[in-house]
Amino acid sequence: MAYIIAEIGFNHGGNVNLAVKMVESAASAGANAVKFQSFLASDLYLPDNENYALFKAGELSEEDHLLLRRVAEDNKVDFLSTPFSVKWANFLDKLNPAGFKVASMDLNNPVLLKAVAQKGRKVYLSTGASSFLEVKSSLEYLKKWGADDVCVFHCVSNYPTKPEDACLSRIPEMIDELKVQVGFSDHTLGIYTPLAAVAMGAEVIEKHFTIDKSLNGPDHAISIDPAELKELVSAVQDVEKAVKPNEQIARPDDNKRAVMRRGIYAGKDIAQGEIITIESLKLVRPEVVPLEELEKIESKPAVRPYKRNDPLKQVL
Repeated sequence: MAYIIAEIGFNHGGNVNLAVKMVESAASAGANAVKFQSFLASDLYLPDNENYALFKAGELSEEDHLLLRRVAEDNKVDFLSTPFSVKWANFLDKLNPAGFKVASMDLNNPVLLKAVAQKGRKVYLSTGASSFLEVKSSLEYLKKWGADDVCVFHCVSNYPTKPEDACLSRIPEMIDELKVQVGFSDHTLGIYTPLAAVAMGAEVIEKHFTIDKSLNGPDHAISIDPAELKELVSAVQDVEKAVKPNEQIARPDDNKRAVMRRGIYAGKDIAQGEIITIESLKLVRPEVVPLEELEKIESKPAVRPYKRNDPLKQVL
């Protein structure tokens, strides 16, 4: 089954108790992993930037991370985070996470890419606002510094992303060109676009998650809630069943052939030796004598007499 990451990000707004509830809720809904963002506001913005205060309020301490790691483990869900500095990458590594996420903004950041790659853990590389050449270059750089297990996320950095802008056709292109696991970091509303992504080959789905869309914060409105996450998990399983290669020799609906197809019947009484014409036949369900026999029967003498509505088997 596709690996589903509930991207809590900083929807907790710096409230670790709310973050704990989000981990528990995501695990209960069936997510495989929860993901946070590990940063200081100063890692991202200068103090006079209009976004500095928002991110300052969304900071989690090292102690908060330790608690959330334990809660994730207690709820049997993987713990992931996006480090926005080498310092945070080094700290997160001590928590034995299931992997690191590299945000789209850092796809071309050699300092952070090297730090993450050298940890030897799985790396999820997001590619929003990036060219294919940039993605290939970053992937090569990660591998150069020791990242052997990389999942590249197709991503569109519009919040929200319109379905017509999701560009899901890039997923099979990335699978073919990059020769690595490919996932989808989704910013569309609802659950339908990630389902299409799974059908097109995405093996990992990352979706923003909240327990209440009315909470303050920039990402709550584009996030899915627990009910939607549960529906997504179930629907992904159905999609994967529908698109998986069928190794059976026979079709699963072969037993329906006879009842759904037409067969060849006598449309009137036919005497032995009488030349059979199409007008003397009736083609109706179920299939007893298949229509493939029609050319062998038409314009040939009847080998025996037939009553009206008899299956027209041309054997003695």
